[in-house]
Amino acid sequence: MVSEQQLIRPALKIEADIDPASEQWALADVEPRYIHRAVQNLVGNAGRYAAGQVLVRCHIDEDNCRIDVEDDGSGVPEEDWEKVFTAFARLDDSRTRTSGGYGLGLSIVRRILYWHGGQAFVGRSNELGGARFSLVWPRKKPIDYCVTYSSGSNQM
Repeated sequence: MVSEQQLIRPALKIEADIDPASEQWALADVEPRYIHRAVQNLVGNAGRYAAGQVLVRCHIDEDNCRIDVEDDGSGVPEEDWEKVFTAFARLDDSRTRTSGGYGLGLSIVRRILYWHGGQAFVGRSNELGGARFSLVWPRKKPIDYCVTYSSGSNQM
């Protein structure tokens, strides 16, 4: 996803930071094309608003998966943090449907995370100073089934 956006926006510095400790938990129960779509949307948006840098961080632990997409742009005003996820919401009146889409991207991202039992939210990037969009969803764990048979019976 990072390499796709880097091809589209060669003037930007787009980096991926994957927590090495996440490697052991790398398998997660997700619909890959939907998570790909969500992250691609966030990286594309970050690229549009960044002054020159986008950072994509990934952390997976035993319980959760988290992806943060940060940029060094002007950020999202705190009073609009929930509004940006509303369908057809547009914070910048100068953006029209011909220049900036339909205002559906972030509502789709939030819906994808909802389908995965997670959340999408926005805040400030401590490192880059712009926006930080975060996707967090629970890792699904295999259910341990214990089947015990008593001698001579069919009980479980």
